[in-house]
Amino acid sequence: MADPTSSTVTGLLMGLGVATAMPIIDGEALFGAILGAWLVTSTKKDLKVWQRLGSLVLSASVGYLFAPMTVQILPLVTSGGAAFGSALLIIPISIKAMLWIEKADLWDILKRIKGG
Repeated sequence: MADPTSSTVTGLLMGLGVATAMPIIDGEALFGAILGAWLVTSTKKDLKVWQRLGSLVLSASVGYLFAPMTVQILPLVTSGGAAFGSALLIIPISIKAMLWIEKADLWDILKRIKGG
């Protein structure tokens, strides 16, 4: 069993580590991504709790990841709005593209890339 001092010091060091990492996180983008992910997750009724949580984490992560790129493309949008929109759009578009690629044959994919 660990002594109370080492537990306190460990907790203090972990708290300081989290506190120093926090300024790196864009709070507005994180909040927007979580809201967008919540909207996506709340519309799916046939998921179990762990699937719902996984969907929430995945959509929020993708929303936060794509927010800076979205702000560059649409400069009038805030980072929170960009993260919200990215969380709503990126996963469904990716799933549709994945399903299309699975069904399409190689010549159809090459024809689309070529523009013909």
